[in-house]
Amino acid sequence: MLEVSQLQTVLAVTHCGSFSKAAEKLHVTQSAISQSVKNLEKKLGVEVFRRTGKRTLLTVEGEKIYRLAKGFMKRMDETLSEIKHDKDVVAGKVRVGTLTGVGKSWLAPELMKMAQQYEDLSLIVKIGFVEDIVKEFERGELDVVILPENYMPEEGEKVFLSEEKATLVFPKNGNFNITKDTSAEELEQYPTILFEEDDYLYTKWFQEHFQRRPAKVNTKYVVNVHGNILHAVAEGLGTAVVPLHVFERSSYKDKVVSLGSDFEVSNFNFYLVYHKEAMALKRVSAVVEYLKKFDNPLC
Repeated sequence: MLEVSQLQTVLAVTHCGSFSKAAEKLHVTQSAISQSVKNLEKKLGVEVFRRTGKRTLLTVEGEKIYRLAKGFMKRMDETLSEIKHDKDVVAGKVRVGTLTGVGKSWLAPELMKMAQQYEDLSLIVKIGFVEDIVKEFERGELDVVILPENYMPEEGEKVFLSEEKATLVFPKNGNFNITKDTSAEELEQYPTILFEEDDYLYTKWFQEHFQRRPAKVNTKYVVNVHGNILHAVAEGLGTAVVPLHVFERSSYKDKVVSLGSDFEVSNFNFYLVYHKEAMALKRVSAVVEYLKKFDNPLC
């Protein structure tokens, strides 16, 4: 097992270029530096440093140890800094995770506003796939997550945040004569843009609106980013079903057509999930309370 002092020695020698200067920086004797490097090299079975004239340089294997030491010490400093922060002050790091649609359309812009309010608060927004977000929360790598009800982590305190609705959108050009009276059979004839080939959101919307699953889907284009889906709709490629909050906050809102509330259906209920013990930290409780103040932001 490597010792922290050995990693500190590797960093000091690398940055200073010699054992003697590294000793001065760490306030130890040069022989202590030499012994630390010797013990490290014996433990690893490889040389870490080589001498070139008056300079002491890393070997190829030494470069690997240097990168390890640099990353480890950085993470240790960040962790100690977080722990030292007063628990009653909104300061330090809070890590928040959610899915792509929610993250891009609502969470990231709102947390940016919060970051502007608190000078000493550092907010890290992780946007990703649900399986990754859940795993990172359960490993303690995320402090707060926002997830749909069907994908809740096993642990954590859960608070209802918002219902998510979905809406049908289609191009403005005359090739898409869709009205509130358009039948399921008529809609099935139009080219369709999907999030994935077996698009859960499109199928759920169709079933909720017409009380049956689509008999067929005239798939024109598949892309797993709702922003790109709206772009494709604006370009006239086809119809699509997207989360209402993505549509409402998109730059493509005025370039596509939606039929309003009559063509909106309920999708998931989203929950705010956090580690109960973390609420003792003011920075975490402040983020949770900030997010709880919104009234159905995904509708």
